[in-house]
Amino acid sequence: MDFRDISKMRVTVRKFDQRPVEKEKIDLILEAGRWSPTAVDYQPQRILVLNTPENLNKVRQFCTFGYDKKYAELTEECDTADHKHNVYYYGAPLVFLICWDKTVCWTHPQSGQSSGSTDATIVTTHMMLEAASLGLGTVWISYFDHDKARELLGIPENFEINGMLYVGYPAKDFKPNPHMSGKRHPIAHTCFDNSFAKPYRTDFFEEAATVTFRESESNGLSKA
Repeated sequence: MDFRDISKMRVTVRKFDQRPVEKEKIDLILEAGRWSPTAVDYQPQRILVLNTPENLNKVRQFCTFGYDKKYAELTEECDTADHKHNVYYYGAPLVFLICWDKTVCWTHPQSGQSSGSTDATIVTTHMMLEAASLGLGTVWISYFDHDKARELLGIPENFEINGMLYVGYPAKDFKPNPHMSGKRHPIAHTCFDNSFAKPYRTDFFEEAATVTFRESESNGLSKA
């Protein structure tokens, strides 16, 4: 499968089937993260695999906030039936909590800035794309109560929390969010040619489109 096919096939999923993710696929996703590049190859990522009912309930707890109509309208899956809370846990059967060890990271000698967050983000991206290649849906989560997560999951003090990756098979009635899926600016909007005053003009042009899980399955691009 071409890398562009995988990139376009990947779409944010906020509604998951309750089938557990096979251990073989979990291992492949973690292996993709293991081979991700990190600054000076220090590999500071620390990944907690969460797939038991007890731990997934903890995820739900630290992803629950008071009701906010703005977010409920943006993504209806976070709205509760009584409209009293926004819950940013979407029933994923597998959650990766991505941290980085602040005692291990490379530090920029001039700015003093740590590479940890960048390293962990690169690792997460590789894992997300590997999951897409395996026919799995994902959503990257950064909006949750980090302090409560640290308490409930016993995260060591020297580990900084970077985010979470929810993984699972998309629900049969899943549809990409029309507000946020499959819309990309043209290259000239985000890329520049030797000067930020000069938009980059590409010879390669392709209509903006999203290859959905259903389309990829019918075209033989992925195996569920």
